[in-house]
Amino acid sequence: MNNLAIRPWYRHPLVWMVIAIPFSAVIMGVVMIWLAVTTDDGLVEDDYYKQGKAINLDLRRDAVAQEQGISAVFEMDNSEGWMNLNFNKGKLQAYPDTLHMKLQYATHNHNDVEVVLNRGQGEQYIGLLKQPLHKGKWYLELYDGEWRLNGQLQADQRITVNLEP
Repeated sequence: MNNLAIRPWYRHPLVWMVIAIPFSAVIMGVVMIWLAVTTDDGLVEDDYYKQGKAINLDLRRDAVAQEQGISAVFEMDNSEGWMNLNFNKGKLQAYPDTLHMKLQYATHNHNDVEVVLNRGQGEQYIGLLKQPLHKGKWYLELYDGEWRLNGQLQADQRITVNLEP
């Protein structure tokens, strides 16, 4: 007679491997559905054509800033929330009373922040953040009407960035 006793089906490793493959596919499908429902994918705007045409206007604003010789050095303490900007007005007639700083988070637009910087003494402008910036990459846009300056930063404790057209 045969020395090997007949084992029940659940004692064979090959059976569990065959069951594990479709089971893992079901689990990954549930994970993908959960990710699709809970995360923001940044939908395409309805007026994308109009926004595409607006890019040319933005490029014109960069050219104006370069022609005028405008530049700035931006300092920020992320934990305390203060912002300091040393503004070089170049060929502008006068220093503006306020400047607008748009901080755009690289991945999710619901984290974007806009701050109004008020003129201090001389070339200095100051502003405050309501809450610290999330860690990660941020795009900066400093503007006032006809011109704009751009920069990038990694949100750390204390940050210094040169802004240029």
